[in-house]
Amino acid sequence: MGHMDEKIVAMINAARKEQKGASGLPKSDLHNYIESESSLELEKREMELHPLMMLDGERIAFAERPLLNDKISMWLPRTFTEMSEREIELKYPSSYRPPLILTDPTGEINFSFNLTASELMDEELEAFTSEMIYILHHTQKLTEWYADGMYKVHGRRVGYCEFMTPALNTRLYNLTFFAALEGHALICSFNCTEERMDTWRPVAQRMMTTLKILPSEAEGEGTWSR
Repeated sequence: MGHMDEKIVAMINAARKEQKGASGLPKSDLHNYIESESSLELEKREMELHPLMMLDGERIAFAERPLLNDKISMWLPRTFTEMSEREIELKYPSSYRPPLILTDPTGEINFSFNLTASELMDEELEAFTSEMIYILHHTQKLTEWYADGMYKVHGRRVGYCEFMTPALNTRLYNLTFFAALEGHALICSFNCTEERMDTWRPVAQRMMTTLKILPSEAEGEGTWSR
């Protein structure tokens, strides 16, 4: 089962030479939900990711997890484990493979994280998100598009899009979101099989809104506020 992450990264520089475009497609409930919530309210909504949730008939424990050498954190299921380098190499033969992929015990639910080499500042994020939407609409076999837009949480803006793509004997639900981190583009991608979408789509949306950029010695927490 493939991810969009490596394909997106491979096309970023080429896409920036193309004319920018937006999808112009209808907003989804996620978009409307984000637009209706303030940053503070979104932070409070993290509590909707209860430490214990029943998903697919199984009790799943959630916890805040630091990622990418403590550069970011998110609330994620404790059952998600890091995919081995060998597994990543087999699944992603290109050099643009994401360095960190977390997967559930079945391998049908995956979350990848990639701090790319593409330069990106926070004030460029909205244009960058439009570029990524343009790439997806013009290069990928999208079977359904659900939403795209921007939101703000923990003082940071995040761009996102969610869509369906074909895969072997099934379809994949994808939720991809973008942020600026240390002057570069951070790309996070969740996907699961269509059969598990009804259960995991709302959970993925809530997980996305728990993204935090963690302060470092070089950049204090106040640096990220806008």
